[in-house]
Amino acid sequence: MRLRHISSALIVLGAFLLMLGFSALLPDVALAQQEPVLQPSPRPAVQFSGQPGSDASSGQATAPGHITGTVIDSVSGAPVPGMPVMVGDLVLFSDQNGNYDTWLAAGTYIVNVAPAPEQGTVVDEARIVDVQPDTVTIQHLRVALPAPVIVAPAAEEVPVATAPEAAPRRLPRTNDAPDAAWLWVAVGSIMVVLGLAIGVWPAGRSMLASGVCASGVAQLSDSAVLQGLLRERPAARAEQDDELLRKLLDR
Repeated sequence: MRLRHISSALIVLGAFLLMLGFSALLPDVALAQQEPVLQPSPRPAVQFSGQPGSDASSGQATAPGHITGTVIDSVSGAPVPGMPVMVGDLVLFSDQNGNYDTWLAAGTYIVNVAPAPEQGTVVDEARIVDVQPDTVTIQHLRVALPAPVIVAPAAEEVPVATAPEAAPRRLPRTNDAPDAAWLWVAVGSIMVVLGLAIGVWPAGRSMLASGVCASGVAQLSDSAVLQGLLRERPAARAEQDDELLRKLLDR
């Protein structure tokens, strides 16, 4: 009875260690959290404020006018950003789209593109533009950009191809090493097998003992019968029968 209790305890404890080890070996399933998409910050609309001029002859304020245009490359037809433009004595620069614009007092102005020597050359002559009050005047300008200088790239060292390091499938566990999990699985398996062996052993031993006892009883009964025949031998029995009985007893 005591061995049966020990067998049951070993099986239960071994099964618990097996479940604990396999649960530690299973990878954790983490839910990916989506980061919020960054929205661009709103840009305020550019508003042009009027710059009132004055009429020297009359002494009364006059409404300003507006002049705008695009600086264009004469070869490719693309807009040219960052190009200086002269509007009278005023120096403007084209924006990233090649456009220039400004408010100024109504009147007649000389408009021309004024590139630096390394920026290109002027294609059109200076234009005379009449700016009217409360009116948008458009004047496009052309410039010839310098041809790009093609420089042969310097010989670069061929980098040695190295295999990229594979990203880990999951983060390592700092409080639970895989070796300990495998140790739990091994110990649990041994305890389960040992418990089963202890539970089966008493039954096999009792069966073996009962078989030995039965064979011994049968052998003793046969010997008793043969000895009785020898003691109660009739007078007419032959000697060869006696010899046969003795051989059977010796067995």
